Amino acid sequence: MDDLEFRRFLKIDVTVLEVWVEQGWLLPQSQDGARDFRDTDVARGRLILDLTQDMGVNDAGVDLIMDLIDQIHGLRGTLRDVLSVMAEQDEEVKRRLRGRLDELSGTVGL
Repeated sequence: MDDLEFRRFLKIDVTVLEVWVEQGWLLPQSQDGARDFRDTDVARGRLILDLTQDMGVNDAGVDLIMDLIDQIHGLRGTLRDVLSVMAEQDEEVKRRLRGRLDELSGTVGL
C-alpha cells in the first residue's frame, strides 16, 4: 500500500508518518521512488498508535520499545535456525544437546 492508503488506514497525517519513518519505526520498501507499506508496517503502525495514544508513551519510549521488539524478532529467527539445525543432527547429538541445555536451564525434558 502507498503512503496515502497507509495514512488513511491508520488515520494519521503526513507529518506523523514522516516522523515514524525518520525515527526508523517503520521501514517501508521503496519502488521507483515511492514507498510501499506491508502488513508488518501496518501492525507496527497500530502498535505505535496504541503506545502513544492509549498508553501515553513518549517518543523515547516508543523508540526503546520498537528496538526491543526488533531484537526479539531477530532472536526468534536465530532460535528457529538453531532448532532447525539441531533437528538435522543424529539422535546422539540431539541427546547430548538436550542434556547440556537441561544442565544450563536447570530443567529436564526440553
